Amino acid sequence: METAARNEPVKTPAGPSADAGSGAYGGRSPESQGRRYTAIRPGADLLTHAGYKTTDKCVSWVWAMTIKAKILFLVAAFAIMASAITALSLATMSAYNRTIDTYRHDSELVFHTEKLNRDVTELAVEIRNTYIARDDNHARLAADAVDESASRLRGQLDLVASMLKPGELPQFGDIRGKIGIMVDAGHMVATAVREHGRDAADAMGNTDEHREFRERLQQQVDFLVADLSSRLIQSQSALTRFEATRQTQFLVIAASGILAMLGGSLWIAVFSIGRPLMAVRDAIVRVSEGAYDTPIPEHAENDAIGRVWTALGVLKDRAAEADRLTREKLAEEQSLRELILD
Repeated sequence: METAARNEPVKTPAGPSADAGSGAYGGRSPESQGRRYTAIRPGADLLTHAGYKTTDKCVSWVWAMTIKAKILFLVAAFAIMASAITALSLATMSAYNRTIDTYRHDSELVFHTEKLNRDVTELAVEIRNTYIARDDNHARLAADAVDESASRLRGQLDLVASMLKPGELPQFGDIRGKIGIMVDAGHMVATAVREHGRDAADAMGNTDEHREFRERLQQQVDFLVADLSSRLIQSQSALTRFEATRQTQFLVIAASGILAMLGGSLWIAVFSIGRPLMAVRDAIVRVSEGAYDTPIPEHAENDAIGRVWTALGVLKDRAAEADRLTREKLAEEQSLRELILD
């Protein structure tokens, strides 16, 4: 009888089960089956009671999720991370394209402005050729070259103007007006040569005022080209810095996000799924060894692991009851044999 008493289950009160009255176990509640185990609060206390310590109470809500919900949570988290990395990639590509567009725009603008500068110089030379021609016939040939050069300069001037963005290079307006005056003057010189000869054109255009005008215009165009060349160097430096830093930043951010997701996944897999299952396994082993005082925690009804604990509690109660009946029967048989022998 003492042996039977030592193996009696510990009669500590238990709270109501999540499956009480559900009919999952013959329609009987745990109380009607004589359940005797220690109730443990759901959540972080489960692993603490089972021998495991939780690391962060701020994530206790994870314990209340079902295994399916936890897996869906991980899938959603990975989807969000993938979307974030994709958005970061698109933003990086967009910023890179803007930097490339700025560099390309500045490069083309420098190229065409330098050509504009050469065309201004060429027109000035062609106009001077009409003044120093040997005779009127050579002057008329030079006049044709002046018309061609002036037309070419006009086209280049309109091309550069079309390339400028609103508000870009405000000083270009003054230069454009002066180049237009120079183009018109070139056509006038060519016309004067054809109609009145070389001497008339020389008297009309070959003056100190006109020379000073061309020199000032040439200086303005030179300054414009130098300013655009400096801006091109800055654009090239910005592109180089972008390629050197943005790629590194993108890799660091993406790698950090992936590592964070992997860490969170491992944390959920180990602490939220793996350790509770290990606790269930240890409890099953202890119950199978006859430790019917093994504590069985209470869980929410929708918790898969909680339903395993509930089933284990019912199994433990029935095993304990069967063990008690067996011991009582053995004790009665022993008593009966002693009476017979006496």
